[in-house]
Amino acid sequence: DSHGLGDTNPHFRIRMTNEEFLEYLDRRLGVLSKGVYLARTAQEQFETACQNRSEGRSGFSVVNKSEYNALYGLRTCSHPELNSLRQWYQNGEKRFPKDLRLSPELCRMWYVCDGWLACEENANSRAMFKVSNEASRSEYLQELFEHAGFDVGFSREAIQVPHTETIKLLQWLGDPPPGFEHKWDI
Repeated sequence: DSHGLGDTNPHFRIRMTNEEFLEYLDRRLGVLSKGVYLARTAQEQFETACQNRSEGRSGFSVVNKSEYNALYGLRTCSHPELNSLRQWYQNGEKRFPKDLRLSPELCRMWYVCDGWLACEENANSRAMFKVSNEASRSEYLQELFEHAGFDVGFSREAIQVPHTETIKLLQWLGDPPPGFEHKWDI
């Protein structure tokens, strides 16, 4: 999430419930990070979901208080090196640049933030990457993985990696970052 587009230099912000990962990211970013903070308590998350549900917003039909966790965030300082990410957010939504090439590190962070393991009936898990903002460019997305040596499919606004390819992909990605070991547990 890149903000400050009207500023001289942008900053980067990420929010999630996985505080352990954000602490890891904070250490990796060093002086560029402004630290990890509590964005919303679990109670506030629950109340927001209840309000969204009462207003009829989609995606908020399940409201069980025990399912909500605190939301944490991390923000960087504004920095000129982040200008290279402006092209990803030209229209306010994340859109991958045409010259993007997947590296293990880039793909690992994508998987951590927008990916999951889908369990099949035959116990063969497959990696999935949610790509709602990019659903109209399914061929482009599949080509990103093909150039990296993986045969993937696309369905329901998600990149779908078959089980045998998932095993190869997870090896290529390397060790999981702290807090996301479960996404490598196939």
